[in-house]
Amino acid sequence: TGLMLGLKCAMPNGKVNMALRDQHLLAVPAGDNVIRLLPPLTVTDAEIHDALGRIRAGAKGLSEAIASAAAK
Repeated sequence: TGLMLGLKCAMPNGKVNMALRDQHLLAVPAGDNVIRLLPPLTVTDAEIHDALGRIRAGAKGLSEAIASAAAK
């Protein structure tokens, strides 16, 4: 058993999921533009901070890719 967290995305969850995978963070696409994170109950504060950093980096990379594509 473990925890479950759903993040509602403003774009298709497949794109967000791939951006997270690029950051070596495994997530599960679920429902309508939702990314599901399933950390263990024993997750540490350090692991949570690491995951948040990876989510931020993935979101930034995805945002930059979208802006670059729109500029072309």
